[in-house]
Amino acid sequence: MLTRKRQLAAKIEAVEGTAETLAAADAKILVYNPKVNFDIAMFERNPARPSFSNIAKIPGKRPAGLSFRLELRGSGVAATVPEWGKLLQSCGFGVNALKSMDIGAITGGPFQHGEIITGGTSAATGRVVVNTADGAAAIMFVSISGTFQSGETITGGTSTATATTSSVPATIGNEFKLISENIPSLTQGSYEDGVRKLLKGCRGKVKFGFKSGEPVFMDFEFQGVEAGVTDTAFLSNVTYETTKPPAFLSALFSVDAYSAKIGEMDIDVGNTLAVRDDVNDARGILSFAITGREVTGSFNPEIVSCSTHDFHSKWFSGAEMVVDFIVGSVAGNKFRFYIPKAQYTKVEDEDRDGLQLAKSAFSLNGSVTPGDDEFCILAL
Repeated sequence: MLTRKRQLAAKIEAVEGTAETLAAADAKILVYNPKVNFDIAMFERNPARPSFSNIAKIPGKRPAGLSFRLELRGSGVAATVPEWGKLLQSCGFGVNALKSMDIGAITGGPFQHGEIITGGTSAATGRVVVNTADGAAAIMFVSISGTFQSGETITGGTSTATATTSSVPATIGNEFKLISENIPSLTQGSYEDGVRKLLKGCRGKVKFGFKSGEPVFMDFEFQGVEAGVTDTAFLSNVTYETTKPPAFLSALFSVDAYSAKIGEMDIDVGNTLAVRDDVNDARGILSFAITGREVTGSFNPEIVSCSTHDFHSKWFSGAEMVVDFIVGSVAGNKFRFYIPKAQYTKVEDEDRDGLQLAKSAFSLNGSVTPGDDEFCILAL
C-alpha cells in the first residue's frame, strides 16, 4: 500500500454522531498528508494473584483524530462555496451569501463592521461587512431581512451613518464568519489505498499559514469517533475543483492603515474541543464539541520608525487595530481577510539576513456585543 494514494471524503451529519454514507460527491477535496490517529482507551486489569503475568485489557472509548492540510483556493465561481467550506463549518464558521450595493456619499460615517443597517423605504436590514468610509463606491453586507431598494437611505444602527443607495443588491461571493452555536459535525473517511478509516461526530480546529510567494495553506486537526476500519476501494468518478491556488503576493497588506512589509504570517483558530461521553454509543462517545476558542496570530514585519508605525506604543497601550489584506485577484479565486480588532501581545527583536524585524504576536479580539467577529474571510 502506498502512502501517496489516499483520498478524503467528508459530509455534514444530519444527526450529530450518526455516520453518513459517503459518496464521490463528498470527496472533491485535495488534501496533503492526511493522517488518522486512534487513541483507544485500554483498561488495565491487575487483580491480585500468585503471578506477575498481565491479563487481557479491556478496550473502552474510541476517540480518533484526523489531520491534514489543504490549499486556499476558490471554486472558480464567486457565489459557489468551495468544497472546503464544510470543513470550516465544522471548525466553527458560518457561511453567508455576501452582497454589495452601490452608495453615494456617507454622512456621519464610517459604517462599522458588524453593525446593522436599515433601509428607510424598504425596512430591509443587513449586517455590514468591513468598515465603510465616505468615498467608498459600494457597501458590503449580509442580508438579514427584506430587500434593499435603489434610491433609499440606509442608516447604521451603531454609527448612525447614512447613505443613499444607487443600485439593488447583488451577490458577490460568500462570507466565512465565526459562530458559537449550531456548529455542524462531520463524518469523514480516509481512504488509504484499499482501506477506509471512518470517523463520525467530528469537529476541529484550523490554522491559516501565509508565506510570501506561496499558496496559503489551511492546517486542520479534527477529533471524532472511530466508526470502522474496513477494506474499501477508492470512491470513483470524483470531480475535483480545477482552480489553482493564488500565491500570497500583491496582497495590499495593511495593519492600522500602515502597509507593513511581511514575509510570513499565521492565524490560529484555537478551538477548545471537548468529548461528549455517551454510554449508549458502542464507542462510548457521541461526538466532539467546540466549547470555546482563542484566536491568535503572528507576523514578522520589518521594523520602522515610531512615527510610521509604533509597534511598542501600540502594544503597551493595548491598542486595537484593523488588519486587512487580499489573496488572489481573479473572481471565484480571490479572498479578503479582515481583522477588525488585532491587539499586539508580544513584540520581539528578530534578525533576517541583517534586516531588523518586529516579530509580533497578536490576539484577534471580538466585540462585546454581538461577538463572533474576531475575523472574517470573504470569498470573492
